[in-house]
Amino acid sequence: MQTRGDVFSQVGGLVGVIYGDDDWLNDEYLSPKCQTAYEQAIMYLEGSCSPYIERVVEIPAVPVGIDPNNLVPFASPAKTYPLDGLMEPRQLDFKPANSPQNQYKPVQECTILPDTPGQVTEGLFDIRVRGDFRPRPLTTNDSVVEIHPLGAHALAYSIMALIGMERPNQAWVDNYGKQAQAAWDQIASKIIQQQQHLTFRLGSPNRGGSRSGNRWNLNLQGNMGWEWRSYGLYVKLI
Repeated sequence: MQTRGDVFSQVGGLVGVIYGDDDWLNDEYLSPKCQTAYEQAIMYLEGSCSPYIERVVEIPAVPVGIDPNNLVPFASPAKTYPLDGLMEPRQLDFKPANSPQNQYKPVQECTILPDTPGQVTEGLFDIRVRGDFRPRPLTTNDSVVEIHPLGAHALAYSIMALIGMERPNQAWVDNYGKQAQAAWDQIASKIIQQQQHLTFRLGSPNRGGSRSGNRWNLNLQGNMGWEWRSYGLYVKLI
């Protein structure tokens, strides 16, 4: 996989200098432009395909009771945010905290979380979330360009166009802007082809039912439910 360091090296090659050996072509100058270009690319690809990364994350010891609990801002004991960048959940499973992995069972998806019976008691649960996540930001030169294994050149062209806007150099804006769009269009085409060949795992025991709109009707009976609204993932006992 290519990294931010590879992107900056390609930018240096396009400018005609060695990255790191020039007074202005350094991390301090390139980093904000790289992140701007990366976010623009993600938004651009959203128009034709899904640039998001499927991940499975586990959130330990979550207190769940009769009131909805939003998991997205939930911090783990290590002070990390497991669901940072979650764009859409696909499947949730839960088990009592610290119990064996084979104790996981599906959480029931709800359009609107129902009221909880009064006799339900709050507890601590480990929750496993499978979903689509935003590619991680490129904060260091070791950060991987997750959007595509060969995305460094497209990002380098985009950065060059942004540099041209600042300098200003209209020829850079026009020429590198066209190169960037052509490269991202080609990447979008590859992602679409890949996604068309992926078969959704309908045979999985946790993925029965039929699709309705953007949700799966699981037809499962359980004692925990989840609801996705306004980029918040809410769970409660039901």
